[in-house]
Amino acid sequence: MPDQVSERVKKERTRKMLALAEESAHSFRQRFLGRTMTVLWEQKSGGVWSGYTGNYIRVYNKSNEDLANQLIQVKPESIYKDGVKGR
Repeated sequence: MPDQVSERVKKERTRKMLALAEESAHSFRQRFLGRTMTVLWEQKSGGVWSGYTGNYIRVYNKSNEDLANQLIQVKPESIYKDGVKGR
């Protein structure tokens, strides 16, 4: 097809959209810091459990207990990786 967008422009637009998406996700997670939320714990890796809140925020927490498939109240404290750290 004629008048195609150049690869350089496509890559720049993609970079901008990915940056905007990450900024938006960070802002969304930030709004829930300090609020008590219920987390469904799913898996443990390297001593750190991860699970999700009802609105799909990934929560990380160190624990020696078996949290698998448990719903536990957590208070997110800080942004961590692709989610938040909870206690």
